[in-house]
Amino acid sequence: MAGCPPNQIEFFDPAQMEAAQQRLSEESDLLAALENNQFAIWLQPQVDTATDKVCSAEVLLRQKQPNGEWELPADLIERIEACGLIVAVGYWVLEESCRQLAAWQHKGIMMPLSVNLSALQLLHQNMVSDLLRLMKRYRIATGTLILEVTESHRIDDPKAAVDILRPLREAGVRVALDDFGMGYAGLLQLQHMKSLPVDILKIDKAFIDLLPDDSSMVSAIIQLARSLDLEIVAEGVENQAQYEWLKAAGVESVQGYLFARAVQPDVFEQDYLSDSRPHESP
Repeated sequence: MAGCPPNQIEFFDPAQMEAAQQRLSEESDLLAALENNQFAIWLQPQVDTATDKVCSAEVLLRQKQPNGEWELPADLIERIEACGLIVAVGYWVLEESCRQLAAWQHKGIMMPLSVNLSALQLLHQNMVSDLLRLMKRYRIATGTLILEVTESHRIDDPKAAVDILRPLREAGVRVALDDFGMGYAGLLQLQHMKSLPVDILKIDKAFIDLLPDDSSMVSAIIQLARSLDLEIVAEGVENQAQYEWLKAAGVESVQGYLFARAVQPDVFEQDYLSDSRPHESP
């Protein structure tokens, strides 16, 4: 049989062929959605516990559904990653976030936006240069773009992380460690954290859910953040008792369904920025 190595039989695997075709179809659908404005960024408010007012927002991805609703399908991020498109989609989210910041800053509004960064995107060879170009193109003010790096994706090589994040921080980007405590190493990584260029620590919803009855983990995380001089954000706050506990503990910012779900940028601007008064830089 021409082309086959000696003494070797090759079999056609219909299952593998079907899986490959399905992946190509999925990739084509996602690229079409990106090109046809079927993706959008929505904003979830973050509240300053000292003033009870919205002080910033987290950028969240949404996809337009056949019924016209904007949602985040449970498996969307996994499908994007499986198709190898997470860097492309992640870059699009970053650019849309910079575009939104530029529009606000043109009006004198300096409210920060937090953008999630996947592990693949963080480690991509062009990530730093691409983001620096975006910031220059849109003239993003210092301290108004926050990158959320997920701790559960592992920072195995602190030196590599420093090399990636330091030039971004020097350019005025703030860095948040997201989902803290949910990674495989969790507290074992603390020995490396002092060298990491991180400004903010976000407490995962799984720990906030335990409040106020069991506050041991949240208290430990707050103490750690204080020792490293990090700002604290608590996510997934869903009831007043949780909020009151976090306020009393001195947590600076919170977000969750107690305050608001993610909304479209124009709705966010109408609800929280309609007076267009300048906000102080963080």
